[in-house]
Amino acid sequence: MASTQHNSVAGDRPLGAGGEDKLGFRDVARRIAQSLVDHASDKGLVIGIEGAWGSGKSSLLFLIEDELAKLPQAQRPSVINFRPWLVGNRDALLANLFESLAKEINLVALRAGDASGISKEKAKAAGEALRKFVSALGSAGSAVELAGDAIAFAPLKWIGKGLRVAGSWAKGKSADPPLDVLKDRLVKSLRDLGHRFIITIDDVDRLEPAEVIEVLRLARSVADLPNVIYLLCYDSDILAHSVEQASRVQDGRAYLEKIVQLAVMVPQPEPFRLRQWFGDELRQFSSTRSDDELSRLRSVVDFEGGRQLKTPRSVVRSLDSLRFYWPPIRDGGGDLADLVWLKLIKDGNPALYRWIEDYCATAALLNLGTVRVDDAERAQQLNALHAAVAPEHFADHHYRYFFAEPLPAASVDFAEKGNGFTLFQRVSDVERNAAITGGRLASPDHYRLYFALSGPSHALKHHDHDAFWAAADNSPDRVAAVLLHLHALELTGSLSKADLLLERLKGVGDETLTPNRCRNILAGFANVMDDAYRARPFDHGWIVSLWDRATALVARMVARLDADTRAGLIQHIFGEGRALGWLTTLMRKETFAHGRYGNREKPDSEWFFTNEELDEIFELMLGRIRRLTTDELHTAVCPLDILFAWKQAGDEAGPREMLRSSIETDSGLIDVLEKLTTIRTSSDRGSYSVLTRNNLEAFLDFDEARQRIEALRMGNNALGARATALACAFNEDDGF
Repeated sequence: MASTQHNSVAGDRPLGAGGEDKLGFRDVARRIAQSLVDHASDKGLVIGIEGAWGSGKSSLLFLIEDELAKLPQAQRPSVINFRPWLVGNRDALLANLFESLAKEINLVALRAGDASGISKEKAKAAGEALRKFVSALGSAGSAVELAGDAIAFAPLKWIGKGLRVAGSWAKGKSADPPLDVLKDRLVKSLRDLGHRFIITIDDVDRLEPAEVIEVLRLARSVADLPNVIYLLCYDSDILAHSVEQASRVQDGRAYLEKIVQLAVMVPQPEPFRLRQWFGDELRQFSSTRSDDELSRLRSVVDFEGGRQLKTPRSVVRSLDSLRFYWPPIRDGGGDLADLVWLKLIKDGNPALYRWIEDYCATAALLNLGTVRVDDAERAQQLNALHAAVAPEHFADHHYRYFFAEPLPAASVDFAEKGNGFTLFQRVSDVERNAAITGGRLASPDHYRLYFALSGPSHALKHHDHDAFWAAADNSPDRVAAVLLHLHALELTGSLSKADLLLERLKGVGDETLTPNRCRNILAGFANVMDDAYRARPFDHGWIVSLWDRATALVARMVARLDADTRAGLIQHIFGEGRALGWLTTLMRKETFAHGRYGNREKPDSEWFFTNEELDEIFELMLGRIRRLTTDELHTAVCPLDILFAWKQAGDEAGPREMLRSSIETDSGLIDVLEKLTTIRTSSDRGSYSVLTRNNLEAFLDFDEARQRIEALRMGNNALGARATALACAFNEDDGF
């Protein structure tokens, strides 16, 4: 297990004590530190450390300070970390700076002696000169309080390049030396002290434009003292723009050149070094599950990492995002390579990330069959993709291929005049199930996990799959229970999670569909399908229903069984299966496929069962159907299908004989006809009931039944109302 340190989100923080220099800044920092004490001017100096945001300026500054701290005592300067954004207002800047400088001079005095090479007398003299100078400034300006080493400043007005104190010298103070004399004494005492003070100001470019100007004036004019060196960290483009805004000069860079006497550029990290850092850190808290996943991860780091990991900050931010997202993605069965690809894009190009999110959501619904994507929508999505990136972003064919690989239903268009990609293609069952099994971004069950740390509302959870396979290993009754539970979970329209599960089973490999599982699943179907219909009815006669999805799995699962197991299964499900309605539709399908009835015979390669097995199925099912009572027929799912199956299996007289006694009474006739109605749907009328000649005349006299119903509808009683509804159903018969 990875350590807590590697799992912790680092945040956008510079290198600190105990941190590892991953970019090789240490040597640069060492040279800069040595130059600050060996070669820098003793007349005061302003040095700029320049670099873009996230390039590592603060880390370089830390390393410089760390190297200075390692110098021998006699060479070691005093470092003052001045942070102007922590000061309440601009008038307090000067007071805060001199307070810090006074404290450092006092520390120099305490350390003075043979080891430091500094005279205590000179250190005390410098401290005294500083206090007198600041006191005079305060007296001239408005108010200054000296309390020990603490100095508080009142308002000063800054004019041009220097400082002019407000008001005139306070009356009665003429005996004090003039301010310029005190300044000269301070300059001389600091020069005599011979000790260097380095004032660091980080993130100058993050200040407001007006604050930037005040800090620059402070560095160049007010505190232009010997042996005082400023190290300013900033992005020169941003700082120049702030100067132009605040001072209304045309060239902010020219202004900076008057303030900053020496600029040091932060070294540009080599791209491969950033990727190596990223990979080394990633390895500490994550892992891949297969060689394929590892191979794809390498490609992602090379291709997408090469484009997105431009600065140390981009590396840190991407790693932090992955530390946060990886644990729930891993627990949800997700793919590390896909997650890294997505998060690199998110941090580097949020617009492209949003496009991917929208595309994956649409592709998932397309897979589910709840939306349709036409050519216009494809073109619109493709245009949106190109709008989210720079014009030449996808010019490289290799990169284009690796970009398309994690996306669902997408491929590369290599045509010279093509648009780069083909979107919303048809995905085979094998491809879809491979994505689901691998927890890939292209999986309709997992894609939302990568964006919202949760599966889409229509997705099957891993525990759903686990529960089903555990049931398949156990017994038919367990399979039935799991399917009923999933069928109760509605997705959209008539779909349930049970529908989704059965769709997913189409692409499952043979190694998963063991013979024992196949037997239990088929026996489970034979027990539960009618119960599923009763619990949450669906139109099993229209296009594809839960029954159809179960039926589509029969041939493959039966083929996985040996002869003895297959024979036992047929005996069990058709002789004892509780889902008589579903078993009837399965038998009728085979009846037509074998050409036993009608003229729809199919090649034997499309049969579920052999001719001999179908003979046995007829015998088992006819025995069960003949034993049904009229009440049992009425309560069955799809009584009309049962009657047709009875007739088509070779017993044409059986259904008529069963119904003859039932329809002798008026109430019995109405009961039977109500069970034999079918439902039609049209765009203008919706759903309505129909009694057709084609359905009824095989089992009773159609015209006689219709006349009796017409007569019964005249009665002013409950039967009359029911008969009226049936008369309307008769009138809907259009011969189809």
